[in-house]
Amino acid sequence: MKIGLLGGTFDPVHIGHLNCANQAACRFGLDTVFFIPTAVPPHKRKGGAPIADRLAMVKSAIRSNPLFKISRLEIAPDRPSYTIDTVRRFHKKGGELYYIMGVDAFSDIYSWRSSGELFSLCNFIVVSRPGTDLRNAATRLVREFRADGIKLRLEGGQAKNAVEVVMRVVGSQFTVYLCRFTELDVSSTQIRRMGVAGESIKYLVPEAVEQYITRRGLYLK
Repeated sequence: MKIGLLGGTFDPVHIGHLNCANQAACRFGLDTVFFIPTAVPPHKRKGGAPIADRLAMVKSAIRSNPLFKISRLEIAPDRPSYTIDTVRRFHKKGGELYYIMGVDAFSDIYSWRSSGELFSLCNFIVVSRPGTDLRNAATRLVREFRADGIKLRLEGGQAKNAVEVVMRVVGSQFTVYLCRFTELDVSSTQIRRMGVAGESIKYLVPEAVEQYITRRGLYLK
């Protein structure tokens, strides 16, 4: 069983999140992708929509895809949630884990709690920025990578125009895949700003999410 984990505030969930999860599932043959909304992320400001609303939006967004599920492991409202705790719990249940994240977050992973242990529990699907030369980006990541003594080794023989570059975790069975997915230029920050400005967010979020935001009056000035 191959399991994808996609964490975030999802404030709100949008088509970019769904696109990324779907492409990861298709490329790596994932049986399930868990969306993991975070109540109090340690690296981001508090605020935005309440966790109950964000959970409801994610549920409505993923309802039509049988591969997508929601996890409530990180919704404690009174304390930060840490990725390592979530991955440990999934690891105990069994299955091959793939943590899905953007390259910017991965570059900062050394600041996460018990970051080194993460590389002994799961694989990583790291999504690049648009226009990134994956080979050069992977070479830089290997050279600059820091995470509790963990080292990465770049696999050889990968073309410059590759859509996936493989980095092995030295001393571990797990792998980091730097990938180029079809990129949708949308972000939660952008959607919140558009809401404040009274602009339409149609087609940036699933229709059910748009209706929920309107009904609840979220992201208004």
